[in-house]
Amino acid sequence: METTYFPFAQAGFIVLTAICVLLLLWGTHKTFIRMGYTTALATKRTAIVGGILIAWLAVASFLSLAGITRDFSGTPPKFFIIIIIPLVAILTLTFHPKYREFIKHVPASWLMYIQVFRVPVEIFLWWQFLDGLTPVQMTFEGRNMDVLTGITAPLFAWICYGQGRRLLKLALAWNIAGMVLLLNIVITAILSAPVPFRVFMNEPANTLVAEFPIVFLPAFLVPLAYSMHFFFFRKAYLQQTSSTRDTTIAKATL
Repeated sequence: METTYFPFAQAGFIVLTAICVLLLLWGTHKTFIRMGYTTALATKRTAIVGGILIAWLAVASFLSLAGITRDFSGTPPKFFIIIIIPLVAILTLTFHPKYREFIKHVPASWLMYIQVFRVPVEIFLWWQFLDGLTPVQMTFEGRNMDVLTGITAPLFAWICYGQGRRLLKLALAWNIAGMVLLLNIVITAILSAPVPFRVFMNEPANTLVAEFPIVFLPAFLVPLAYSMHFFFFRKAYLQQTSSTRDTTIAKATL
């Protein structure tokens, strides 16, 4: 089958991944500065983060090019390596006491604004569907409405935090909705793959995510999406805990 859109999707995933890495490093450096780090120390710490991200993308690329991620046999499939490693790493970053101060200093609005990257992701998936390479349920013509999160991200970030506003409850509601939409497509993607517990039997099976460079989607872009939600929830919890503690101390001193 002649592909019309797929080469653009391939290039798109490479370019989008590079842009998101740069945005993450920029945001990380700014956060270190907000924490009181010197510019030199912030740059050094940011470089370490950048090295880790690039190393992981290199590993994911190798696994896909070597055909390891394309092996969907077995329970669990080898492809799940790409899913489990980022999940464990991000959960560690979210809840480890060592990273509490970092999460507290990340601007809540930034955690929402960056989610706009989910719009081009959905466009790339749609292009793959048009070429018959991705099942319809993986796109907004099927069961995937995750594009709504990307479209509304800058709007809700501004509404909730623009001009000094702090509409935490609305921001929480938006993040919860975004997490639900993301979980929906992740589950759909897994159940559309040629795994023993496959549910969606229409063709093509969801195997393209195991190929380079589409592997950047499950290895980096999806983890980026849920990590921003996790960080937001953790930040909100830490702020609420701090506020409650301050109120208790204030009452105790009266």
